Amino acid sequence: MTSSLNRIDFCPQLQSYFQTSRAFGRSGRVFESLGSLSTINNLVALRRLMLAIKPESTLEVGLCFGASALTMAATHRDLGAAPNRQHIVVDPFQQECWDDAGLVALEQAELDGFVELKQSYSGMVLPRLWEEKHEVQLAYIDGSHIFEDVFVDCYFTMRLLSEGGIMAFDDSSDPHVQKVVRFMRANMASCFEEVDLNRYREKPMNPWLYQVARRLGRVQMTAFRRIGKSCRPWDASFGKF
Repeated sequence: MTSSLNRIDFCPQLQSYFQTSRAFGRSGRVFESLGSLSTINNLVALRRLMLAIKPESTLEVGLCFGASALTMAATHRDLGAAPNRQHIVVDPFQQECWDDAGLVALEQAELDGFVELKQSYSGMVLPRLWEEKHEVQLAYIDGSHIFEDVFVDCYFTMRLLSEGGIMAFDDSSDPHVQKVVRFMRANMASCFEEVDLNRYREKPMNPWLYQVARRLGRVQMTAFRRIGKSCRPWDASFGKF
């Protein structure tokens, strides 16, 4: 565990989560079950992706305790960006369910200036961002894991991505999320290519075993890169998945 914690030493607040398994709300409420945190492996992969592509603007669906937001905000900082609310986070439940624990963590880490929280449902926020012609270069989808919600997040995030931008799905072994991933593979290959995340992982797997795990839907995170300016024509064939 110590070696894993060293991988996230860029953010002491993040390390504290994994060391103590505790988070604190604004009212003083203590959360002692942090099973919803993204894994260290995912967080390391997100950071390495950001360091590789150097995004100017990023997006995240789901805040909860803020582990991935801490990672992405800290990486914006470490890339030399000034705090300019360049990481948009969408979560309607931050105050109601989590007592602002994610926001508190960002404030304690002095990273809140990099984050703009949209306290509404992603199905309402993402279309508005698209209408406003907002673009992002990296998006992390980790909100509701119900199929229809994940698909809506995917649909609008595809349209928000700049060419070359990357969309990553957390918990892609979950059957709801996995179904959206299969749709992407079967129907969107003309404008999205799957990213080999193995080299970004905290502990890379044997490449052959990783490809097998990926195809069987056993990997924790799956990502796609936008490779075309436009998506499928209206009369495109439908690939079964």
